[in-house]
Amino acid sequence: MPSRRRANASARSRGPHAKPIVIDVHAHILVPEVMKVTFEHSQYAQSVAGKGEGGRPAVPEPLLKRMTELPLRLKEMDATGIDMQVVSPSIMQQCTYGLDPERALAMERLGNDRVAEAVAQHPGRLVGLGSLPLQDVALASAELERCMRELKLRGVIISSQINGIELGDARLRPFWAKAEALGAVIFIHPAGHSDARMRRNRLMITIGQPLEEAYAVSSLVYEGVMDAFPKLKIMIAHGGGYLPFYSGRHDNDYRYGRSPQLKGDFSSYLARFFYDSVVFNPDMLEFLVNKVPASHVMLASDYPFAEKAPVEFVRRARKISRQQQDAILGANAARLFGISI
Repeated sequence: MPSRRRANASARSRGPHAKPIVIDVHAHILVPEVMKVTFEHSQYAQSVAGKGEGGRPAVPEPLLKRMTELPLRLKEMDATGIDMQVVSPSIMQQCTYGLDPERALAMERLGNDRVAEAVAQHPGRLVGLGSLPLQDVALASAELERCMRELKLRGVIISSQINGIELGDARLRPFWAKAEALGAVIFIHPAGHSDARMRRNRLMITIGQPLEEAYAVSSLVYEGVMDAFPKLKIMIAHGGGYLPFYSGRHDNDYRYGRSPQLKGDFSSYLARFFYDSVVFNPDMLEFLVNKVPASHVMLASDYPFAEKAPVEFVRRARKISRQQQDAILGANAARLFGISI
């Protein structure tokens, strides 16, 4: 039973030589009924998707199955040593920001209900995040509250910008206030990048995603969201994008007095965010842990798109202490998401 699996995972985490619990914080789930409405308008379909039936853009069948079939997900979690996954709607394929707000809300409520149902079926293996129609802040804030209070999800996934509106924009302040008040984890994961230059050579994935994450973090810092809401819990996909690895240019601007609104140099704000481990090179994970608190870094696979052996990847970062590695594997995530281990 799921509860027994959870208890066993907890038992393995006790003692100096026991296997630590492993929690994957970045794992996608799709709701086909929602994707039918959103997919053709997505940047994924327009920029990187292969051709399916009838020559139309499509998610490859093996990936689609992994995001829609729970038994397959659990089997692959077992095979890769994952005790629990934090599942979130795959915003690359089913972002609703381009829809009329009321229709978007209907789609998001359907999707969030499905995520909650999956978690209810496997409460010892899955933790859920919802998603929101952020093009309407009032509707989004109300749905966030429903996700947290009624569906018992732990937060939501949002994109790096909302139809051209940056995340630090004053129009989104009520959403950030609600997120802080509810203690929701906000997982920032870009829905794609619309620049035509990104449509060659899969640059939307390799350059566009970390660039979008850099835009998002920059906006939240420079526009004062992180100062206004000090208790926000924000997790950034893909190791935080470019910024943790190139924040020195921002710091230089601060030293020259060009960002007087900041309460410290830009790098000092990086400790306010949480980060997944999807950086692909162990030396980059080592650098990330030197740049931000190790307690803010968490194992992730970007299931089913990216890291196929996430536990081994963290263990290969040998400049990170064993104790820190163990925490990255699961304890850090348990603390952020309120998971009892």
